[in-house]
Amino acid sequence: MGGIGFSLAFGAATAGSILLFRMLNRTRVHGLRNIPTRHDNVLYCLNHNSILDNFAFEVAAYIPKILFRPRYLPISLADRKNFFGDPDSRKFKDQVLRLLGRHFFRHLKAHPVDRRSGDLEQVEQWIELLKENIVIVFPEGTRTRTGEIGPGKPGVGKLIYDARPTVIPVHMTGTGEVLGVGMRIPDVFKTIEVFIGEPMDLETLLHHPLPEDRKEQLAYYAEISDAVLDVIRELNPAFKKGPSESAGSLGGES
Repeated sequence: MGGIGFSLAFGAATAGSILLFRMLNRTRVHGLRNIPTRHDNVLYCLNHNSILDNFAFEVAAYIPKILFRPRYLPISLADRKNFFGDPDSRKFKDQVLRLLGRHFFRHLKAHPVDRRSGDLEQVEQWIELLKENIVIVFPEGTRTRTGEIGPGKPGVGKLIYDARPTVIPVHMTGTGEVLGVGMRIPDVFKTIEVFIGEPMDLETLLHHPLPEDRKEQLAYYAEISDAVLDVIRELNPAFKKGPSESAGSLGGES
């Protein structure tokens, strides 16, 4: 990172994100104390409501820290078509996205993910990214269409199994109301909540030997992803039987 390209992209993204998530909408964050101080081999696993999820999370968790320490800016595993455009398309939208991807999103540490090629074929790239970085990933693989958290994808399970990162589960609500599937213009005066969980202890699950059969491997990797998603679901007090946790305003809980 560095240079005028990064400075311009980072400045624009920061200003836009603060405007959208702190001024036009209200964001509450819970569990700031669970954010690791390290910036290598840390994997945030988020549920997926909106293409704005990663921006909302970064504002909640790492601003103002990344204003002074850009190395804490997480890498976002971003769908190529949504952020970088379809490389095989000549549509105007994809041409614009290709320009934005090259000159804007790459400077913001977005890494294109080709969903057509399958998750497992790209895991080695993700492992390399994790070695010296914080990475954001969505175990569901795609945005929810129902508001419910879907099943986990094998690719994220394989990433966790192979890289053994510090896994931080995060449950986000409200971003789907701001810019959900099918919406073109962000809505305002909504409340976004970000629940950051404690680092997960997956040792018992990861201790199992890797099955030799391909189908059994995929099922095992999916089981790991599902285990993470189960914790993500439980982070929201609405899913708990006990009393709700006290809510802190943005930046208010340590």
